[in-house]
Amino acid sequence: MSDENKNYRITKIRSLSLLTIMLLFTSVLLISCENFIDSDYRFEEIFSRTITLKEAGSFSLENVNGSVTVTTSPSREVVIKATKRAKREKSDLDKIKIEVIQGERSVKVDTIYEKKNLRVKVDYDITVPEGSALELVRTVNGKIVISGKYDRAELKTTNGSVEARGDFSRLEVSTTNGSIAVIGVKGKIDLRTTNGSIKAELNELSADFRARTTNGSIRLALGREADARLIARTTNGSIKVEYPVTVEGTVSRRRLEGKLGRGGEITVSLETTNGSINLAKL
Repeated sequence: MSDENKNYRITKIRSLSLLTIMLLFTSVLLISCENFIDSDYRFEEIFSRTITLKEAGSFSLENVNGSVTVTTSPSREVVIKATKRAKREKSDLDKIKIEVIQGERSVKVDTIYEKKNLRVKVDYDITVPEGSALELVRTVNGKIVISGKYDRAELKTTNGSVEARGDFSRLEVSTTNGSIAVIGVKGKIDLRTTNGSIKAELNELSADFRARTTNGSIRLALGREADARLIARTTNGSIKVEYPVTVEGTVSRRRLEGKLGRGGEITVSLETTNGSINLAKL
């Protein structure tokens, strides 16, 4: 091989090696940029407080950005654990205040943001005494998860899902952009969303059940046959019922009214605009 060919080959190898290194560097740089852009919240601060009540009473919480988890315990203590998180600056953590107002039988938690457009959030983990009433647990951007034994509960979020398990005398759930899941809940149930599906799995139907959505399906699964009045309506979708129904009035692919079992005072109302409805067996 001539010296000229050898030099050309060496130059070519060096060029390819340099190109490979540049591509690898570019890939690493892009990955680093993606990680920076999509990175999680970098700064954290823990907030914790325990309050002892004379007896189970009421609890309420207001949040803007962040999730809320609530459970119950046999004790008379309200345990508030919160994690404040910031993306941009550690000093942003000081711009979120958690205000706790205590009464003899009540606790109210408010999340105060000193200014708008902060890249911050607060995630709550709450424990309340069994039998407490959740007067209002609300967040704007975040999910809500609750379980346990309650007197009643009202849960609201705008952009986030809601999941509930447990015993309630009354459960009200509302979200705009998110799904709703209810599992093993006893009591009167009212579920509403705009953009999201609704799924409920109940061992038994002990009180009225109502589910409404605009863009999403509804699935109610029961562990045993219920005695109730059924109303199922959809505009763009189908209706499927796995239990015997005594039809009352007009029946169609998109509308069904009648009696489940022997009928009775309990009402099951399932309504959607764009989605299917399924009343199934567990």
